Amino acid sequence: MYQYQKPTLKTSDFRIPVTFFKPGDLDSPEPDSAGKIEVFSCLCHAYSPSTKDMTILDTHGTQRGLTIDIPDTKGEFIPDNSMTAVISDYRYTAGNGFIEWNVVQVRDDFEKNFSIKIILGVSE
Repeated sequence: MYQYQKPTLKTSDFRIPVTFFKPGDLDSPEPDSAGKIEVFSCLCHAYSPSTKDMTILDTHGTQRGLTIDIPDTKGEFIPDNSMTAVISDYRYTAGNGFIEWNVVQVRDDFEKNFSIKIILGVSE
C-alpha cells in the first residue's frame, strides 16, 4: 500500500539570494523619505504558492505571489509583515530591476525547527 511521504527540504535546496528590508526610522513629513533599511540577507528556496497560500494572497489583494523557505535563524532574524523582500533571480525582475515583494504571512516550522515559510505578494 502506498503511503504519502511529506517532501523534505534540505540545506542544498536553499539556492536563491533574498534580501529583507524594513521601513526607515527617519521621521520626515515627506512620504517614503526614510527609504528602506536592509535587515537580513540569505539564500532561500522559492516556489509557486499552494492553494492555501493563494487564498491568503487573494484576501490581501495581491496580483502575483511567491512562497519561499529560508533557514531558521534561531531568533537572529524574525521576519514580519512590515518588511519587503527582494529576490535576486532573473525570473523575478520587472522593468529596470528586481521585484520588491511585500511579506504577506510568516509561518514558523515548529515541528522540525529547520526553516521559516514566508508568503510574498506584490500588486503590479
